[in-house]
This record gives sequence, C-alpha cells and structure tokens, in this order.
Amino acid sequence: MEGLVVNLVNIYALATSPKRPQFYQRVSDFLSTLDSHECLVLGGDFNTTLEEQDRSGAELSLAAANILQEIVEHHSLVEVWHDHHPDDTSTFTFVRVEAHRSHHSRLDRIYLFRFHLSQAHSSNIWPAPFSDHHLATITASLRAERPGPAYWHFNNSLLEDEGFVTSFQEFWLAWQEQRCAFPSAQ
Repeated sequence: MEGLVVNLVNIYALATSPKRPQFYQRVSDFLSTLDSHECLVLGGDFNTTLEEQDRSGAELSLAAANILQEIVEHHSLVEVWHDHHPDDTSTFTFVRVEAHRSHHSRLDRIYLFRFHLSQAHSSNIWPAPFSDHHLATITASLRAERPGPAYWHFNNSLLEDEGFVTSFQEFWLAWQEQRCAFPSAQ
C-alpha cells in the first residue's frame, strides 16, 4: 500500500484453555518471521484478556495471557481501542448469559505497532446481530515514512569539562556492553 507492506494477521484463539498457550506460542513464532520494518496489524478474537477491567470473571488461562503479553511487548504493539478509550470500563465485545448470570469480556481487539498508533484516527466497538461477539473497528491512515532524526542541540563547551567527558566515556562503555541485551538499537 503506497510503499508500505502491511501484515494483517487475524487471530481466532481456541476457546478451550488447555491448548491456548501452544496456539499463542505458534503465533509468536510466526510473528517473529515477519520483517520488523513492516506494518503489523494484529486483530481478532483472542479468547484471552490482559487486564482485569476487560472481563467480568477471572482469566481462565494465565499461561496464554502471559504469552500474549510477551507478544505485545516484543512487537511494540498497542491495543487501539483501549488507547483511544482508556477510561471506558463498561464496553465489551463478548457477552454470554447463563443461568441468570451474564459473563462479559473484551476478547476481540486490534493491535497496531506503536509507531503507527498516532495514525489511527478512530476505533469503535459495534453490536453485531446474530452473534455473541461485537465488531471491533479502527480507521487509520498508515504511511511508510518513519520519523526522521530529531535535532539535538549540544553545548560544545562541555567538551572542555573533564568531568563531563569522563562521565560520558564511562556511560558509553557501559552502553556498548549492554547493547547485546536488546533486539535493536531502537
């Protein structure tokens, strides 16, 4: 799309929890094969929640939730609707009524790479007839350009300050040793 490769990944996680962790591990393995410079849109029915406010009961598969959280963090993903509506704790995408008790949760979500979040103009959750799930939507204008280098102003007189120079050299050596602990310099 106009020079931007967009990877649309649709998730339908297993409703039964025993195999859900293996499913999310396979999703994680697949996402690791994608080019990190391309746009990633990850959406669907996750059958797992990450935050307590997104469900009426307990999360049934903590192992699956932990793997999903690792996926979100590793790929710098942000759940768009939650970002746009941080104070809304009463909108859900799944409702089930059993024995005079309702269960509700936000299982259906759309995640975007953090860099593209500012290009998501709106997000909504709409009722869907003949389904126990609602529709999650986003509207975004994705572009291939990433922000360029920012201007940084430096007081050159600090280069004559021996304390500053020594402190910076120590910092730089420590950073070079820690660099291997991160997947990228970003």
